[in-house]
Amino acid sequence: MYGEECTPFQAVASIADATSMVTNWGDRGVEHINTDIDLALCRLPDSSRLGLRATDHVAADGIAVGTAEVFDSTGPIGTATVTSLANTRRTVDLSAGVEPRGTA
Repeated sequence: MYGEECTPFQAVASIADATSMVTNWGDRGVEHINTDIDLALCRLPDSSRLGLRATDHVAADGIAVGTAEVFDSTGPIGTATVTSLANTRRTVDLSAGVEPRGTA
C-alpha cells in the first residue's frame, strides 16, 4: 500500500531488477534488455539499504550474462544473475545530455 515501508525481503527482491543496469552498462549505456533474472541469497538482508556490485559480464552473438553481488551493511548476502539480449536500437543511456562536472 502507498505509504507503507518496504520490508528488507521486498527491497532485495526489487533490487534484483537493477542487475541488468549494473552488469550491462558500457561505453554507450545499456545495450541489452534483460530476459531473465535469478536471485540467490544466503541470508535475509539486515535492512532495506542494499547495494549491487557487478562481478562478471560475458557476451557473445547478442546474448549476455551478468552477475552482481548483493550486499547490505553487514556484507555480501547473495548474487543476482541476469541473461540479456542485445538491444542496440533502444540503448538506455542515463548520461545522455549531461555535461561532465567542471564544464559549462
